[in-house]
Amino acid sequence: MTEYMTEEIYWAALHKIWENKQNSGRILRELLQHTTGEFLWKASALTLDQHLPDLPAEYKQALLFERRRYDLNKIEAYIQKNQIHILLFHDALYPSLLKEIHQPPAILYYKGKFINEPLQIGMVGSRNADGYGLRAAETIGAQFSQANVPVVSGLAKGIDAAAHKGAITHQGGTIAVQGCGIDQVYPKENKKLAEEILAHEKGCILTEFPIGSEPAAWHFPMRNRIISGLSQGVVIVQAARKSGAYITVETALEQGRDVFAVPGELYNPLSEGPHQLLKEGAQMITCAEDVLASYGIHKEAKKKSRKSNKSEAKNENNAKPEEQQMTLFQAPPTPDVPLTSEEERVLGLFTTEPLSIEEAAYLAKLPMSELMAILSMLELYGLIEPMVGRKYIRIG
Repeated sequence: MTEYMTEEIYWAALHKIWENKQNSGRILRELLQHTTGEFLWKASALTLDQHLPDLPAEYKQALLFERRRYDLNKIEAYIQKNQIHILLFHDALYPSLLKEIHQPPAILYYKGKFINEPLQIGMVGSRNADGYGLRAAETIGAQFSQANVPVVSGLAKGIDAAAHKGAITHQGGTIAVQGCGIDQVYPKENKKLAEEILAHEKGCILTEFPIGSEPAAWHFPMRNRIISGLSQGVVIVQAARKSGAYITVETALEQGRDVFAVPGELYNPLSEGPHQLLKEGAQMITCAEDVLASYGIHKEAKKKSRKSNKSEAKNENNAKPEEQQMTLFQAPPTPDVPLTSEEERVLGLFTTEPLSIEEAAYLAKLPMSELMAILSMLELYGLIEPMVGRKYIRIG
């Protein structure tokens, strides 16, 4: 063994030994806060019993038996050769947002440039997406990256791959979260995409699974909680109701993340997931700008629009006092789009002051599912605009 072995190497070996033990994530997090990897690796059975009496017996037995088979120098050489980086739970670079989730990973392994921007957006969807879904995911992924917002996804086929492809076309970059060890790529058909991600100046592939860990079915729900855990908001593009992508969004809601949905064709089974979420209160989007606006990020076009509005307001201020007073009590102009009576009634509730979805449902005396469908149409017509906190303002 080299004279000085880094803590990351010890923990990588310990993680591999305890890979399939029950509650390994929780126990590793606790150990990281109370002891060192070097101590665990070198401690005798008696020392472990004296200093770590609460460590389960099966962990102690596995450690004492298995560590004799590990060559830490070879592990270190393998990690260096493959340019693998290790991030421990207590490290300063560990994402604070990820620490907030239930059972955050004790150890993260990554390749490329680790990204931890103030705003990151997850994108998920079906592996069997059609042309519409793939175009939407790639386009929106590129729009986020162009706005310097990294896209977080799972390197799977379909929507994930399309979102990553879009993101690496601009400077924002992307984070690909895997359901296997960092020294592998799954699915193998995305190996070229993985290489392109790592070639990007802000491209990162990341996992919580130990080096050499094979992909397994139970890994992917765990991976999905990291996708949402690294993101302030999650966009769903094409997904069936019972799917991994839909579960990711449910996890995002449990984590208190914002949820956005791209509408699809009415009779396409892949539209069921996004449409159900829209009924339940997710924000409908058709481009990345719709999401960014929720976080106070607007394009120049919107700024110009505001200047134009200010100019109009200035002209109103130059009007005669009685004309000014009259405009205060006039109803907003009727929109130049065909609205149903219900849509007109709901639109009439909104002004330039933000109104929450819950308040609108109460005032309109409508079920939430019906209201969300109407709000989606009004937003599509450009008559209302979403704000932070499930609120809308009138812009038409």
